[in-house]
Amino acid sequence: MRNLLCVGFAAILLGLSACSSDETEIIEEEVISQPIQIDAQLLLDLVNDVRASGTTCGDTYYPPVDAVSWNNKLEQAATNHSTDMYENDFFAHESPNGSTLTTRLQEVEYNYSTAGENIAYGYTSEQQVIEAWLNSQGHCANIMNGNYKEMGVGRVGNYWTQNFGSQR
Repeated sequence: MRNLLCVGFAAILLGLSACSSDETEIIEEEVISQPIQIDAQLLLDLVNDVRASGTTCGDTYYPPVDAVSWNNKLEQAATNHSTDMYENDFFAHESPNGSTLTTRLQEVEYNYSTAGENIAYGYTSEQQVIEAWLNSQGHCANIMNGNYKEMGVGRVGNYWTQNFGSQR
C-alpha cells in the first residue's frame, strides 16, 4: 500500500494525486481542452428531422427543406472555433485574434458558395444544444436555410460551434 497511486477523473477535469502512507502530494488539476466526442449521426438526425418537417423560428414559418449531410471540413472548422473560444475564454463569432467564419473555412480549405454558423455555450448534450438553437430565431433560421447542403459541429468543454455550408 506504500506506493499506492490514486487517480481521479471527474467530468471535464482530470485530477491526479500520488498517495503513500508517508505523505500525500497533490498535482494541480489540469483542464482538458480536447474536443469532446460528439454523436454526429444524432446531430444530423435532429437537424434533418426539423428540416424535413418545417418549423417556426420566432414569428417566421420555414417550410420543409432538403436534408444536410455531414462534412468533415466543416466539423474541423467548428472544432477549431470551439477550441479558440474555450482556450481564450470568449463567446463570439469573431475571435479576439480577428478570426471569422470565413477565415476558419479558408484554413480548412472548405470552398463554399454560402456558409453560416451557430455557437452555443453551457449545453451538455446534442439534444440540449439543438433545442436551444431551435428556440433562437436566428440560429433556427440557419438550421432551416435550404441553401445549406452540409454541416459539421465541434464541441470543446461546453462550447459548441455548428457550421453550415454549400460547396462551390
